Amino acid sequence: MPEVIVRRDGPVLRISLNRPERRNALDHEAINQILDALEPVPNDDDCRVVVISGEGSGFCSGDDMGGMGQPTSARWKGLKPSASVLPQQALIRTLRTLPRPVVVSIHGYALGMGLDMALACDLRICTETAELGDPRTDRALYAATGITYQLPRAVGYGRALAMMLLAERISGKEAERIGLVYKAVAEEELTATVEGIVGKLATAATKSIAVIKEQMAVQMDLAYDLAARHSVAVRSSYTLEDTQEGITAFFEKRAPHFTGQ
Repeated sequence: MPEVIVRRDGPVLRISLNRPERRNALDHEAINQILDALEPVPNDDDCRVVVISGEGSGFCSGDDMGGMGQPTSARWKGLKPSASVLPQQALIRTLRTLPRPVVVSIHGYALGMGLDMALACDLRICTETAELGDPRTDRALYAATGITYQLPRAVGYGRALAMMLLAERISGKEAERIGLVYKAVAEEELTATVEGIVGKLATAATKSIAVIKEQMAVQMDLAYDLAARHSVAVRSSYTLEDTQEGITAFFEKRAPHFTGQ
């Protein structure tokens, strides 16, 4: 049985963690399968949006505490604990820089590396009763996968530090209130809410979204003048076919029909 279920649904790539017996905890093989699924996306113009979810009772409980196991794929051959780039970091970087919008559907829980992975996605949708947090300090573990970079940028330094030091778990409803997730909905509304967002993104101006995503990632920590220069450089580097359609549709007072180019 695959640790990750990958399905292509027209312009939508669906990736679902499939280790319900381990609460979808991530090991090297699961990470490898996710990266394999994402690898062709940047060169696949027909793929317009990625959705990540989890099978069973929750989204992801974090790293597999039973042991990540010895890597078997060529990607991690010879990997040592002292490696400069961990598999988890490679996954986070890939999601953050993917030139497609990534939506994550969270039910049950997103803990530790599960929260890390969710933070690397662009739009986080969860149930109101889901639990989100990082329990690493409860287990005397360090955080090497990016949570200390991502969480303060999502909720602010003070709240992020408190969540980490106290191993605090918050509800999906509270996560929406503090800006950790985009939307928190009733459990029975999760699928419809996610699919509504995915449907919009699947027909949106995909390359425009990719450019905006890159700009925000690069400019987050820049002074305004440097950010403005970066924006000018980006504008000079990209030609978007959908731009003319967007302008034409505006003047014709109709919905645009974007090709994603």
